[in-house]
This record gives sequence, C-alpha cells and structure tokens, in this order.
Amino acid sequence: MPAFGQAPPKLYASAADVDQAMAKAKAEHKGDDTNTVEVLATVGPYPVQLEYRTGATAPSVHTVQAELIYVVDGGCTMVMGGTLVNPKANGTNLSGTSVTGGVPRKLAKGDYILVPAGTPHWVTDVQGGRFVSVTLHMPMTAQ
Repeated sequence: MPAFGQAPPKLYASAADVDQAMAKAKAEHKGDDTNTVEVLATVGPYPVQLEYRTGATAPSVHTVQAELIYVVDGGCTMVMGGTLVNPKANGTNLSGTSVTGGVPRKLAKGDYILVPAGTPHWVTDVQGGRFVSVTLHMPMTAQ
C-alpha cells in the first residue's frame, strides 16, 4: 500500500493508453522549445513517461538518474556527452544553453539510447515535425 499522499503504482499502459497520451501531449504542447510529458506507468522512483517535442529543447544533465529513451515517433539528433554550457541547477538536474564536445547521433522510430547519470544530453534537429519518446528515469547510487 502506498504511503499517505503517494499515488499508487501504475504498472501497465496499453497501446491505446500510449496513443491517448500522445494525443493529449500534442493537444497541450506549448511550443517548439518545450517538452510535454505524460506519465504512462510508475512504481516507486521509476517513472515511465511519454515525452513530446516539436523542436530543440534545453540540454540537461540528470545528476542522479540514468535515462533509457525509446523513440516512438519522429526523430531527432541527440547530442550526448561533452560539456553543458551555462549550467543552471534545476532540482537534482542541470539545464544549460548548449553542449560542446558531445557526440551527435541521429535517432529514429524504434531506436533506444541509454544516457548515463551525469551525462549532458540535448535533443536538437527534430525530424518530421515531432520527436516522441518513452523514457524511464532510473535513480543511480554511488558505486
């Protein structure tokens, strides 16, 4: 049973749920520089969420989470690694204005990419008008 004030785990999302989340994200999307998020499933500190983008969004570093990304629709260039430019704290994450020295990789529907904790990453060059992914943020502990 979840602790008082916590949402109960949601362990399943059907294909219809994903389609509905995508339609909702598209309808509520605020612009090319935003990332609209819909939670599909969650248990404890592990959210699985649909992320909807139509343009480049601010680069980030998740300092205590690794992120598994599966591309559902569209595509982009993901710049990963290097150095975050103009880092600014945002909770346990950092955001910036760009990434220097990272490795660009084209992502398309069906691709997976794993971003280790502490790694700068940046969605740029959105292909086909949108980049839709399902992500899993995984808390990491010191080794």
